[in-house]
Amino acid sequence: MAIDRKYIFDRVSWHLKKETKYFMSGDLHTLIGIDAFRRIAEDIRYPKVNMSAYMTSGQWRINISSDFIKVDETDDIVYEYSGSSIVKITPKAKKLIGRDQLMTASPGIPSNYFMENETTIGFYPPSTSGCIVIPYVQVPTSLSSDADTNQLTERCYQAAVFWSVSQCLLMDDDERYLVYQRLYDIEIARINRMYNEMYEEDKDVIPHEDYLRW
Repeated sequence: MAIDRKYIFDRVSWHLKKETKYFMSGDLHTLIGIDAFRRIAEDIRYPKVNMSAYMTSGQWRINISSDFIKVDETDDIVYEYSGSSIVKITPKAKKLIGRDQLMTASPGIPSNYFMENETTIGFYPPSTSGCIVIPYVQVPTSLSSDADTNQLTERCYQAAVFWSVSQCLLMDDDERYLVYQRLYDIEIARINRMYNEMYEEDKDVIPHEDYLRW
């Protein structure tokens, strides 16, 4: 049986038992179909995709994809140049570089990246001609109708249920939301262990704390 939006909706309604004012509104479909899975994707760092951008000499920032949630900190941003040479680019907070330093730097091989804002990622020093490859966490496909599924529904539907119920109870000032938030956290920890076993490798780069908030 496919785990689709209707299945998740029915599970949410069973937990709520039609006791919440938020239940049965159109907002609940948005909560399940978009918000819940975006939150899950951010917490488990999946689905993962790459985007590539060719840089011109002196270029220091690029626009990120519209389905971008955050850089996948379990992988490396890399800079490819001269046909075959590849270097890893490490994260650094923008405030530790400074715009004056960035604007006056000579083009070279980028050594650091930072979030310029929510739609732009920057590099220091400005690039010479080359290609930036950015691994990132992608917004899951929205569930716009009852039969819709996405990359996370099969393995993460229970987390979507717990998170959606917690948000409905929170909207109603019902303290039981804390119980479901805890259940969500436990489920996310389980999913992370599962995905770590499937996909992750140990990394020697620890992201800067300012970067992790994205």
